[in-house]
Amino acid sequence: MDDFTDAVTLTVHDVSGGVAVVVVAGELDMATVPAAEEFLRRRLGEVGQALVLDLSGVTFLGSTGINLLIALRAECAAVGAELRLVATTKAVLQPLAVTDLIDHFTIVTAVGEAS
Repeated sequence: MDDFTDAVTLTVHDVSGGVAVVVVAGELDMATVPAAEEFLRRRLGEVGQALVLDLSGVTFLGSTGINLLIALRAECAAVGAELRLVATTKAVLQPLAVTDLIDHFTIVTAVGEAS
């Protein structure tokens, strides 16, 4: 089996004031979500107020990626933090809209609005 984990990159952009910003680029699908999930769950320990996922570089959001976002929202809430999404592209917004989940997330158009 080929290793597709390099189809997604995650970078901690900033952690200050209880807000962790993670930039996600590439595809969030069944091949990449396990690595993304592990990376993001480790970041939850650094989050006080909010976890901001900058999804502006995501080129594909599959059902496994959507499930990851739902799980992260619940995990953030469990530790008293908020999950905020930076999303401007059709690749992210359309799957969330089609599944009627868009209103279940705090979605902004720029990192500055989320942190």
